[in-house]
Amino acid sequence: MGWFINNLWNAFTLAKNKEEIRQLLKGLLTHTEVKMLAKRIQIAKMLLEGYDYLSIKETVKVTDPTIARINNRLEENGAGLIRSISHLQKLEASIERKYGPPGLKEKYPQYFALDQVLSQLRENIRQRRKSASAYLASQKDLST
Repeated sequence: MGWFINNLWNAFTLAKNKEEIRQLLKGLLTHTEVKMLAKRIQIAKMLLEGYDYLSIKETVKVTDPTIARINNRLEENGAGLIRSISHLQKLEASIERKYGPPGLKEKYPQYFALDQVLSQLRENIRQRRKSASAYLASQKDLST
């Protein structure tokens, strides 16, 4: 069994990027199991951020025993989970510094209208450059 478990750890550490991890998990776990793991991470994150059971229960849609189990895991053998959540919190903070809190663009679309227009202009320019490049390449092929 130790060999099998070691292969599991290796499968994760040998993945080159987030997409490979996503594909690995989709191959190993059902949709429900992925959601369950995501909820466990969210519960642990909220516990570490000081949320009470009721807030976690309402936000994540889980039962008190589920929250208690995650809380016990954090206390008994949670160093790796705590470290991962710390990394997640840093990532979320950098995203919020750049884009604002989640849902802000949807709540106040007029505030971000200029940003959306500029993004669309950048995309249009990128598409035109791509078309022009393809056109020039085809013209070069015709001339040779």
